Amino acid sequence: MHFTPEALSDALPSDITPSRYWIAFSGGVDSLVLLHALAALREHMNETRFCVVHVNHGLSPKARQWADQCARQCAELSLPFTLCEVNAAPAAGESPEAAARDARYRALAGLVESGDCLLTAHHQDDQAETLLLQLFRGAGPKGLAAMPMLSEFSRGWHARPLLEFRREALITYAEANGLSWLEDESNFDTRLERNFLRHEILPRLKQHFPGLASTLSRSARRCAEATEILQAQAQADLQSLQLSAGALSVKGLCALGEVRARNVLHYWIHARALPVPSEAQLQGLWRSVIGAAQDAMPLLQWPGAEARRYRDALYVMRPLLDFDTTLQCEWDLSAPLALPGIGRLRARTVTGTGVLRDCLQGKSLSVRFRQGGERLCVAGREGHHSLKKLFQEAAVPPWQRERIPLLFVDAELVVVADYWVACSFAAEAGQEGILFRLE
Repeated sequence: MHFTPEALSDALPSDITPSRYWIAFSGGVDSLVLLHALAALREHMNETRFCVVHVNHGLSPKARQWADQCARQCAELSLPFTLCEVNAAPAAGESPEAAARDARYRALAGLVESGDCLLTAHHQDDQAETLLLQLFRGAGPKGLAAMPMLSEFSRGWHARPLLEFRREALITYAEANGLSWLEDESNFDTRLERNFLRHEILPRLKQHFPGLASTLSRSARRCAEATEILQAQAQADLQSLQLSAGALSVKGLCALGEVRARNVLHYWIHARALPVPSEAQLQGLWRSVIGAAQDAMPLLQWPGAEARRYRDALYVMRPLLDFDTTLQCEWDLSAPLALPGIGRLRARTVTGTGVLRDCLQGKSLSVRFRQGGERLCVAGREGHHSLKKLFQEAAVPPWQRERIPLLFVDAELVVVADYWVACSFAAEAGQEGILFRLE
């Protein structure tokens, strides 16, 4: 496809109306072409502001020189220029590419406000490289969808208007307009996966398949469509699976069958901002956790998350932190009580429920945790009941029981936080009470 400013205008997203475009400008040929063509469109887009941002990763000895040249080019085009300095040094075990990308997008996210749209110069050849990299990593449809034309980003959007254009078309435009661009020497380091594909593999493939970039881009679009369908199915399935306390019905998952169950689990875990398990881990989740016996309490862990089951409920959560069950704290209720590995215990004044405030006047209040054998006469019920029985009746998972704060007045158990109040301490209608909640 021939590249012109008019063609770029047609490629800009039509279903959003940004008040400002942030143009990510590295100084390379792709982003320079995007910048130059957008500058030519300014008079036709009077209501939209243009701002340019260059991210200096500091990884090259020429980094400062590149930043200065980008600033000069923006000045020549009368475009406002912002320079972001970032620390792109990789952490232990992290690839330099990933570290630089993450640092770059963190900086860009900090600039994009509501109504803004970030524009990057990813083109059709970049899309082909991304799809192949994802394929070699064993990605599913979502990964193979590669880069979307438009997505939500920070408080605004992220658009890639050059995805339908070949790199050759961009270079032709740059040469025809006498543009001078930067060449980052790291782009030729074939030890990096993307560069290896770009310089060693794709040129040979294109000799036999001249339309390869276009074909792979089309495949990415179809994978994106398939992903939308899978997500819609997952959303529909999730409606019938959700239980209280953020759990899913094991019986419902089994009724879906493994394929649909794994699809909804992948969607649900990602939606809860938890690390998504690998394919092998999802299979383990299906077999060893969902497929466990009714009275079993299986546990499956992967970095940053874990899955547990209790009765018909499947829980996926952050790994439980270490916690000292022998901890005892005196508490005067003047401020929230921090409980290491648990959270913060708060006391809130209410009317007609909770612990009668007058019962706590002049009393020593302590917070402890279950040791076994505790009993409680629950308000609204007759007789004393063991906490074990009460927890079972309330379907409280076993791993949560020892982490629920118990409040004692002197030696008497009066509150199980978030659950029950002793009958002799319960506030009645019209009386001032205190509710204890763990956050």
